[in-house]
Amino acid sequence: MKRKTRFIQISGISGLFIFLFIASCLIAGFGAFPALVLMKLWNLCAQHFAIPAINFVQGVMLWAIVAISGFIINGREKYFLSVSSSRKLSEEDIKNIMRKVKLQSDPINNTLINSSIENPNKELNKEEEKENV
Repeated sequence: MKRKTRFIQISGISGLFIFLFIASCLIAGFGAFPALVLMKLWNLCAQHFAIPAINFVQGVMLWAIVAISGFIINGREKYFLSVSSSRKLSEEDIKNIMRKVKLQSDPINNTLINSSIENPNKELNKEEEKENV
């Protein structure tokens, strides 16, 4: 003898109200209450240590950080972060960079480089003046 069992039955307005009640209880139980507890604990620690007090919204964010960290640490899949450069510098590139650094560190060359950067057409203007005279 098989009976149809219905786990969730939403029928009419009363079923909708029951669904909203269950959803709000789940949100409060797994979201708001732990955030409130973390906020209170943080503010208790803030009275004794030099850390700022937080409000409820920041408590929710703190709870989200704790919950997501727990999922990442205890999850079956491990999350890895890989950082790589696009290309490595060759010996020739390093030598060119060091040569430029040595040129810039020399005070005489540094003034010449700065003067050519400030007014690159300075030499052209001097040559034009000599031709006009």
